[in-house]
Amino acid sequence: MNSHEKFRTYEIIFILFAVIFYVVRRLFGIAYDFDMDIGYAERINIPHRIIWADLANYDQIINNIFPTITAAVLFTAAWFVFHYFFFPAIKQKNYEISTVLWFVFVVILVLASCFIYKEYKLYWRFRYDFNSDPVGFKVFSLFRKLHVLTDAFACIIIIALYEVVAQLYYYTVDLFEKERLPKYQFLNNLILFLALASISLFTLFGEVANLIVGLTGLVIGLTQLLLIVGLHYLSFKIVIPYFANINYSKKNEIVIPLLWLFVYGLFNIILYLLWYRIALTVYYFGLIIVPHLLGFFSALIRWLFFQEKKQLQTQVFQKSAELITLRSQINPHFLFNAMNTLYAVALKENAEKTSNGIQKLGDMMRFMLHENHQERIPLSKEIEYLENFIEIQRMRLDESHEIEIRVNIQTLNHEIYIAPMLLNPFVENAFKHGISFRKPSWIYITLTFDAQKLYFKVHNSLHPKNENDTEKQSGIGLENVQKRLELIYPQRHTLEIQQSEQDYFVSLTLGIF
Repeated sequence: MNSHEKFRTYEIIFILFAVIFYVVRRLFGIAYDFDMDIGYAERINIPHRIIWADLANYDQIINNIFPTITAAVLFTAAWFVFHYFFFPAIKQKNYEISTVLWFVFVVILVLASCFIYKEYKLYWRFRYDFNSDPVGFKVFSLFRKLHVLTDAFACIIIIALYEVVAQLYYYTVDLFEKERLPKYQFLNNLILFLALASISLFTLFGEVANLIVGLTGLVIGLTQLLLIVGLHYLSFKIVIPYFANINYSKKNEIVIPLLWLFVYGLFNIILYLLWYRIALTVYYFGLIIVPHLLGFFSALIRWLFFQEKKQLQTQVFQKSAELITLRSQINPHFLFNAMNTLYAVALKENAEKTSNGIQKLGDMMRFMLHENHQERIPLSKEIEYLENFIEIQRMRLDESHEIEIRVNIQTLNHEIYIAPMLLNPFVENAFKHGISFRKPSWIYITLTFDAQKLYFKVHNSLHPKNENDTEKQSGIGLENVQKRLELIYPQRHTLEIQQSEQDYFVSLTLGIF
């Protein structure tokens, strides 16, 4: 028996116990309230004849015990079918007719539960004279066809929400069993504790006896649900990453977030005043603030506990870039020795240009083997690699024959750190597709920066390669670089690519604060 099966065994026992306890508590509670009202009527001298005549249509068994027990049994059966038959089939992507029938069965059970409870359940209250003094009892029903439908829909939503929490718990259990990280164990224990506490508190103190959702309540409930989901998505994708990437040591970086918080607070104050003036109710906290809190804090928990997954993806893409680069290097140490030998021979033969090229190639290989493995490197190292690559490319080109290469790199006055191999792929792409020995060609490279951002631009002529070109798929692809930028610099980079039949332009802006 695996952990899920073992948990499901305890789960069904707990749910059955909770339902039985709730039903018994409610029945005893209603009986106690009935006796208390009868006793009060006797104490204020309402005649027994009037009391029992008014309550002649009320029967404890038919109008209280029967609907309460039956509705609870049918609702629990609907939950059981949904949880143990319908959703597992959906999870396994089994969309056959049997799955549809399971859902139909769930809907029928929920409708039957709501209908029987609303049809047979009767309530009582005191009757009052013109002086507002109790003079007897009035028995009444809350049955409405619309209420049956809206309450049934609300019950299905409750079952679905339970399933969401249960699946989230199963997911965190699987994560812990797979990766054995304490934070996942803490998270699944937290989910389990909150679920058990919520169900237990409702079992001890909650009531659904007089629940009437109605059309208005249904609209409000769905609006709250959409508000929670929308705020969760907005917080997880935009708000939390934005605030997490702020450099709080710099005062100018804090101004904009504080301004946004001020605008948000002002918006909520205005919304509250409008709500109170139009709706004339103080339920603003439950209807608006609670969904805000649930949406934000659920996103915060998700971000804190699952952000590491994203970091691992970042590492995977970084290793992928390294492997693609190193794949072309067969026994690098042997190549180093071979280049050292060629460098010595070139010096002996006074081949200065050749020895210089070999030296730059060796520096580039040293960069690929050492700096390229680091998470961040000095920008000066990236520039050195870039300049070596450009110089080696110049050696094979005759710039006097309609080939123009311009490089403008701003002088560094302080050290800046960036992820390795983010700039050179764009330059490599420019030399690969921008140089032709038969047509005019040009490459313009610009690298500048200020206190907060780095600006890198590459503009080159475009000469499409033929299908048989052996270099067409070599090097680190731009798609790989784009994925690394998204992972390493989320919300902190801008990459613009423009292409025509004659030229190709890349503009990259990186946040370096």
